[in-house]
Amino acid sequence: MRLQSLFRLPFLRFPDKNQGTPEIGGIDYRSAVAVFEDAGFWVLHEGVHVVMTDGRRILTIPCQDPVNPLTMAGIVRDSGLTVEKFRQLL
Repeated sequence: MRLQSLFRLPFLRFPDKNQGTPEIGGIDYRSAVAVFEDAGFWVLHEGVHVVMTDGRRILTIPCQDPVNPLTMAGIVRDSGLTVEKFRQLL
C-alpha cells in the first residue's frame, strides 16, 4: 500500500489546526495572568512560563509578548472560561 492511499483512511487524517478554535490575539502574558487571577486562579510558579491553578485545573502561560493567538485560545479553553467571558474580564 502506498503512502498516498494510507491518507485516505479516516483514522489517519490529521485534523485542521484551526478547526473550532477561535483566535485571541495581541494579548501579553501579564494581562492574561491578571484576567485569570480575576477568574479565581492563583500563581504557583513563575519562570519562563507562569503556572496557575484554581485547585482543579493547572494552566501554563508562556512569558511572551504577545502570546500566540492559538496558544492563548487553548489556554482559555483549558481554564473553563469561554472566549466571550475572557474578553469581558480583559
